[in-house]
Amino acid sequence: MSYENQLVASRKWKRRNPQKIRHMRNRYDQRLRDIVLEMLGEKCVKCGFSDVRALQIDHINGGGHKESTERTRNKYIIIIESILAKENKYQLLCANCNWIKRVENNEIVYRKK
Repeated sequence: MSYENQLVASRKWKRRNPQKIRHMRNRYDQRLRDIVLEMLGEKCVKCGFSDVRALQIDHINGGGHKESTERTRNKYIIIIESILAKENKYQLLCANCNWIKRVENNEIVYRKK
């Protein structure tokens, strides 16, 4: 089978199976998130909370909203590359500590409808 035929067949399969594609992408993102959490210490840097369901990746100096609107690649790959480059742009915070930081630093961004 030629490359062009494989590409056409792949596109047809993706159109017929959107749920499987979404499921595969979610599993891939979850694996990458687990790697990021491990690289960042697997606990909140403020209070030490360690339940991964409530841990959030925080931009130390803010700017997460702007970064998310400009992003063209997988966010976890970008974060992993930043951690490996020792840029110190990210930290782990539990949901409570993250919201407290956002309010104290006036980082809350309201999106226009």
